[in-house]
Amino acid sequence: MTLMELTVGIAIIALVAVTAGSMFVAGMRSFQARHVGNVVMADLRFALDTMTSDLRAATAVSLSSPTQIRYTSLGDAGALSRSYYFSNQTVWRLQGGVVSSLAANVASLTFAIEATAIRITMTSVTSVDGVTGSGLPLTLTTRVTRRNP
Repeated sequence: MTLMELTVGIAIIALVAVTAGSMFVAGMRSFQARHVGNVVMADLRFALDTMTSDLRAATAVSLSSPTQIRYTSLGDAGALSRSYYFSNQTVWRLQGGVVSSLAANVASLTFAIEATAIRITMTSVTSVDGVTGSGLPLTLTTRVTRRNP
């Protein structure tokens, strides 16, 4: 084997290694972006499902603003007053003086009381921690028909 053949062989191996490395890095970025999108979608779905369930059982509902809804429902201990609101890219639930976070990375949340239902629309942020290409933003909308109007 001559020096020229050895040099060409090393160059080909280096080219293959660089290509494989680039493909691996691109695959990892794609996986991370999809994972971020899936986590944000799961958070939004959880918040929407929780709000839907609570508002469906509400006996009284009022809007404080398009981003805050107050409602009363009957529980084992009697009437319970709660509210949901949007602040600092987070959906919050206020129940019995205790505030808890339902979902983060939310760009907007709106409530609208219609003739027979409550419409909830929630949109995610466009990127999380600088990760783009994750299918964001997502917009989820639902209409909740109350059982106890």
